[in-house]
Amino acid sequence: MFCPQCGTQNEDTAVHCKQCGALINTAAAPPAPQQYVQPPQYQQPPQYVQPPQYQVASPVPLQIPSYMTQAILVTLFCCLPLGIVGIFKANAVNKKIASGDIAGALADSKANKTMLWIGFGVGVVINVLLIINKLHS
Repeated sequence: MFCPQCGTQNEDTAVHCKQCGALINTAAAPPAPQQYVQPPQYQQPPQYVQPPQYQVASPVPLQIPSYMTQAILVTLFCCLPLGIVGIFKANAVNKKIASGDIAGALADSKANKTMLWIGFGVGVVINVLLIINKLHS
């Protein structure tokens, strides 16, 4: 048998060429040894681990005083005009809190407190002057 690659004369039972080593007789070739192929390792896909859910504590509601009670007391016992304005301001503070205008509510609350203290002071001074006037009469 001649080698198809190099043309060298080989024995009829030869599987490979003695000159170049090429495969020349596939019918006489022993079966190729089967190699052990390791089956693929099946791993469980990585599980998605959801991060822990942290509950955000709800913010503590702001206690913004409207001074409604103080406004009513100033109206009844001290200074009627400033007390009435204080009642309207206290109502405005409550409306701003309900609408979410925290900065406006804080500003109105502070202004209402100042005005009510002025009304209380004016009322005390007027009442003291009235008492002094009655004592001298």
